[in-house]
Amino acid sequence: MADRLGVEDVLGPEGLAALEGLGPLELVAAVIAPRPVRSLPAVIEAAGAGLACAFPARKAAVLVAGGGGEGRPPGADPVPVVRIPPAGPALRGRAVLAGVAASRHLGARATAIVDAGLASFVPEWLDRLLAPVVDGTADYVTPVYARAPTEGTLTSNLLAPLARAVYGRRVHEVLGGCLALSAGFTEKLPPAEDWTDELDGHGVEMRLLVEALTGAHAVVEVPLGPKQLDPGAATTDLSRTLADAVGALFRTMERYTLAWQDLLGSAPVLRRGAPPDLLPPGGEVRRDRMVRAFHLGLKDLLPVWEQVMPDDTLRQLYPLGLLEPDEFRFPAPVWARVVCDFAVAYHERRLPRDHLLRALTPLYLGRVAAFVSEVQVGPPARVAEALEQVGRAFEAEKPSLSARWR
Repeated sequence: MADRLGVEDVLGPEGLAALEGLGPLELVAAVIAPRPVRSLPAVIEAAGAGLACAFPARKAAVLVAGGGGEGRPPGADPVPVVRIPPAGPALRGRAVLAGVAASRHLGARATAIVDAGLASFVPEWLDRLLAPVVDGTADYVTPVYARAPTEGTLTSNLLAPLARAVYGRRVHEVLGGCLALSAGFTEKLPPAEDWTDELDGHGVEMRLLVEALTGAHAVVEVPLGPKQLDPGAATTDLSRTLADAVGALFRTMERYTLAWQDLLGSAPVLRRGAPPDLLPPGGEVRRDRMVRAFHLGLKDLLPVWEQVMPDDTLRQLYPLGLLEPDEFRFPAPVWARVVCDFAVAYHERRLPRDHLLRALTPLYLGRVAAFVSEVQVGPPARVAEALEQVGRAFEAEKPSLSARWR
């Protein structure tokens, strides 16, 4: 079987040795563990139980990819659990590539990728992720989580609407922490040397999604429960989190320009199962602090913003600096223009890229404060309406983005 990704290029000698005698396999659950987290043993156990319960007649294994793969659940494993250290430094992207390449090497028909920090992962989720691939419905499976309106706002207000406008597909999760891939999809992936710019952070996962959205691949969403991360798995530095995720999406826009520049509008992806319930708010959201961060950004970062955004965008931001938290509004069309201005400035390298991306943080916080004000009162349908308005605003901004992307 062809192995374009190159398992020898991705796995170190120890990882290659661990695969000897393991295959061929039909199913693989690759647990991505670039560093140790407390939830790792439970995720391994859930993945193994999910394979054994949902697919008892199929040969399967759990592969633990990354430098944090020493953790093991107690007791006997229902399926083999094998640690496969990637070659080189223990980076997240390396671990993802190691899991995909090892699964391909073992001839697996379907591969689930699961973040070791996804503390809410349960065996039933593995069944939902892999079943559409096993029955031939999907090449790429992505989750839809049950969330409160104030959760996942980086995805709902930035990553998902931008991906919708750029790539023309309405996916709810852009970096969801778990996914599933078909053998037909993975065998068409570029070789290992073509991924070197994405080995740190979430770049590999972002690019896998965009490979699915821009190719002739069947993408399916499956509803899961609430998403809960191990506290030790997530950084508390919002600017770093935003720079990692948004930078990864901007880089795909550069790599896949020919695939998206002339696209207009969007279409939903197939969803298998009923949409998850909207959860009640889980705690107090300090909109006053978010608005204060926006005001400070307008004061302290204006010289940076002036290099990123044209005057017509800035003129729409200045009045927002006069609004108190209770009256603060950041309209979706203005927000969409801001994000697209940052994308163009990133593409043109007007500033050091990390510096530019971090300068987006106060603007993002202002948008979240406004979004929370919109959806915290009214029926649940109000949340879906507000998110659809954001998606349409980004789509309306797409022609200008395409015209400026040279």
